[in-house]
Amino acid sequence: MLARVVWHLEVHGLMPRLQSAYRRFYSTETAVLKVLSDIFAAADCQQLTLLGLLDLSAPFDCVDHDILLRRLKDKYGVSGTALDWIASYLSDRTQQEQVYYRGRLSAVSQLLFGVPQGSVLGPLLFLLYVVGVFDVIDESGCLAHSYADDLQMQLSAPAVRQTTAG
Repeated sequence: MLARVVWHLEVHGLMPRLQSAYRRFYSTETAVLKVLSDIFAAADCQQLTLLGLLDLSAPFDCVDHDILLRRLKDKYGVSGTALDWIASYLSDRTQQEQVYYRGRLSAVSQLLFGVPQGSVLGPLLFLLYVVGVFDVIDESGCLAHSYADDLQMQLSAPAVRQTTAG
């Protein structure tokens, strides 16, 4: 399923271009090179750059299934059996902490949000869920790049020269 979804995204030019994780031929190196290249380009134009580094907390656990499925359908064109399969993959998941106390295991909890961590498809689903943050960053006039749940935002502006009177 992962191969088919990635193929669909690549053929239609839908892979988020400002994300270096979970993509073929991209890595932490490409993420660092992109950020550094943008900073050096700004410095060449005599601009200062403010860089903000964000690390999202427990992001895989916060994915809203309804929003993800709607985004897959509306933005990425996933429909029919493929969308139904992904919906089934996300629904009716449970977890149980392996805590043994007084002869009993901890209770089973229903998972209403999140994508399975450690799964093959989970990271890509997370990426497609959070891609909208790049639109917000773009509208603010900042540049951004991301690797998994680590986001780099940068804003460059002309350096102001200040002279002091003697």
